[in-house]
Amino acid sequence: MRVSYQHTNVYDGNESTLLRFTDEDGTRACVLVDAGAGVDLDSHLEADEYLNAILLTHGHIDHYRTLARNVRHNAPIYTSPATATILEHALPEAQKDNELGDVSVALDALEPIDDWTSILDTLEVRPVSAGHTPGATGFVIRFRDEAAGDELFDAEQHVLVTGDFTTRPCAGFSGLATSYPFDIDAVFLNVSTDDSYTASLNESLRTVLERAYAGSRVVVATSSLAGVHYATVLERLSTALDRELPITLAGQAAKLANALELDVPGVETREVFDGTADVLEEGRITIAGPDSPTKGSTSRLLNAIEDDSAGVFVQLATGNADAVSNVSCTTQYVELRNHPPPETVDEFVRDLAPRQVVIKHARGETLNRFQRRFDHCFTWGTNDEDIHRLYEGGEWTAPDWLAETTATQIRTRQWEAMQNRSFDPDTRLSPLRRGSVDLEAEGVELETLEDVFARTAADPYVTSDRDTDDETDAVDTETGDPRRNDGDDSVERDILERLEAIEAKLERSEETVHARVLTDGNGERILRLLEPADVDVDAGDIVEITITGGGTERE
Repeated sequence: MRVSYQHTNVYDGNESTLLRFTDEDGTRACVLVDAGAGVDLDSHLEADEYLNAILLTHGHIDHYRTLARNVRHNAPIYTSPATATILEHALPEAQKDNELGDVSVALDALEPIDDWTSILDTLEVRPVSAGHTPGATGFVIRFRDEAAGDELFDAEQHVLVTGDFTTRPCAGFSGLATSYPFDIDAVFLNVSTDDSYTASLNESLRTVLERAYAGSRVVVATSSLAGVHYATVLERLSTALDRELPITLAGQAAKLANALELDVPGVETREVFDGTADVLEEGRITIAGPDSPTKGSTSRLLNAIEDDSAGVFVQLATGNADAVSNVSCTTQYVELRNHPPPETVDEFVRDLAPRQVVIKHARGETLNRFQRRFDHCFTWGTNDEDIHRLYEGGEWTAPDWLAETTATQIRTRQWEAMQNRSFDPDTRLSPLRRGSVDLEAEGVELETLEDVFARTAADPYVTSDRDTDDETDAVDTETGDPRRNDGDDSVERDILERLEAIEAKLERSEETVHARVLTDGNGERILRLLEPADVDVDAGDIVEITITGGGTERE
């Protein structure tokens, strides 16, 4: 068996690769991994070559932009069942704003797989769950080469193609495994990284929870797949906090959730809504796409709340969307790209201890940096579209630009790394089915959020020197909620009790400022200023207020 690779879009993303597997009798299989921008198979396939299969790792457009234009020779498009479902909805939708070719050709070629599937008698492929986004996979390619040894085990070689990945789970789908019941001999490694993901995720969650529990109308704008992921995290988080949180997925995000049959309790899906009032209400989180404020459902929802000073518009940017400005509602722009930090990529390669690593989805300095990153395997950081041979005659080859002494040193380190690798033949390949959502495994700082938002969290407005002897909290025996012994449930009384000791924090101001009383739905009330104030008041400050008037208008 001879194995070679050829990058097909170095200058447009470098995530798409053509693999060639040639048997001793000359039978050849050509396999394309992903079909991003700029891929033109006709310029890469020889006159006597045929495309045998396309492996699609996940349903993001930068990996399927040329999919329809590159289907050839009745080749199937292998992908996970979830990604196949996503593509059935995403391709027609994406075609509205992008030149994708005849998407019906791609839809007809889709073939979801979840187990070993033969391409040749000596060549099989299997998807493995890869985190990153719902339904994302990598692929293990297994080929048999009798020249590698007499035993069947020795004759089998395994190549892992990652696509974009994380080792974290995503919406209940497993992350990419770092241990397999066989040796991984070569890895085609997408090295898109982001070391700010978990911080950005928790920053957005805190804002969304804080404002929703305070009674604001909250709109979260993001891509459809990211919206599905975010909704599952929010629902699981509200359950962990033991606080009800109404959540609505709207538009395309709702269609994907329904197509995937997620059926998450507490998450309402509205594929179509006549008016924004149908999906917006105080204390509700409405998630819609895209992340751009000028398109689709997002544009309609932003128009509905832009003049609401109590409203909140949160952008979870997965692309290059413009931030919102010149609106009265509160806005937050968070870049949220679910990639692993560089350290996780290092650990992944160390744990697998492959003989070969081919760097993908990188150019320039990033490509050079990762090419120098691993010294215990042969690392191919080729910035070209040449054909490079990885395996032949029963052996994995060294790059031809390495001196023999250097190649020998790497083989020595490689052997040492393989001896230290943990190997369990009983390990099972990661399932493609969605399981329960593990918040902490997904990167949610659950303990921190529980301290702030759980029903049992300490009251953040109570000062440490407060005399509570005469105001011991009692508990309602029916609901379990705290209540005051004095029985005074008025808005005025509750607010005045919570904002004591004003003189110690701020000087008095004679300025009159209007404010709105918000509620978190559990008896807690918060004031939101409706206009600028000359007094410098920061979050956490304790101020004294005077409440006048009646009905719904108070100063």
